Amino acid sequence: MDDNDRKIFWETLCSLEGKDILKDSKILEKAIKRPKYLYRYRPVNLKSIEALRYNKMYFSTSNYYDDPFDTFIHVDLRGMQNFFEGIKNDKDAAKKAEPLIKAFLGMMKISLTDAEMSGLLSALEDIMTNDSFVAFCIDYFRNIRNEIKKDTWSVCFSENGFNETLWLKYAEQHKGFALRYDMENVDNLLCGKQEKCSQCGIAQYGTPLYPMFYSDEKYNATRFAQYMAICTMLQKAGNITCLQQVNSLFGSLAWERERITLIKKECHKYDEEWRMIVPYYMTGKVMREWIPDAVILGLRMENDDRDLITDIAKQAGIRNICQSFINDDGELDAYLLK
Repeated sequence: MDDNDRKIFWETLCSLEGKDILKDSKILEKAIKRPKYLYRYRPVNLKSIEALRYNKMYFSTSNYYDDPFDTFIHVDLRGMQNFFEGIKNDKDAAKKAEPLIKAFLGMMKISLTDAEMSGLLSALEDIMTNDSFVAFCIDYFRNIRNEIKKDTWSVCFSENGFNETLWLKYAEQHKGFALRYDMENVDNLLCGKQEKCSQCGIAQYGTPLYPMFYSDEKYNATRFAQYMAICTMLQKAGNITCLQQVNSLFGSLAWERERITLIKKECHKYDEEWRMIVPYYMTGKVMREWIPDAVILGLRMENDDRDLITDIAKQAGIRNICQSFINDDGELDAYLLK
């Protein structure tokens, strides 16, 4: 996909209302031009060898990626600061909040006497008028971006198997290897086809694959940040019974994880990146099993590593073993080893 194709995809994604997910998915799929192949660049280490041996792809959260601006989002801290300062300077803020507090306690099935409610409002007033109140709230939302990144799972690919920058960054300066995945070969995707998959959330709900969009304009994730903050506080309080009411308060956030995950700074556009993502809450290890169509050995790969990766790739059922080289036009290329 070129820059214009990715822009069309992004605008389509941002236009989805989230009222009919199936209908939205069909609209979004029409806006995607999928390539024949996607590539993953890998170093030679114990983790990548184990993944190669068993055809496993491990998802990672965005806070582990090398780009500190991954999930290129904007949270309106100034607007929130003005909001919290308004609360701090309003002597009647606690009283104004009384109906909301009562409704909130009602959802959690907590009953307070008049004296207890009066004490709670008094305590809230002390908190809200404290000079450290605004600073605490802003610090929390300033860090919410990192909290969102911790809950954003994905696997990264590139359309280009001969991207020299990616070979340098992610394949040990051409000493590693690249895996090629055939988008048209559904037989190579093992997930969901085995007995052990029957109880797997990944197999049931899927991990869609999307192109990245590149822009110097951040995506405004303020509403999602507020939603995440409330959900986090409820979970820490050990109460998730009123999450449905919270969801109704914020309206549909069905496509927010996709929007947050699929935008990066313009300077990264040469990566031609795609991402397989988990658009829902997950814990523990997240993994899919997918047999690559080919493995491409690095230009500067050590002989021992070349033999090791070749043998493991054959055992894993990878049909094509290729060697990268510099062709007569001075470009990075690869040929099939017999």
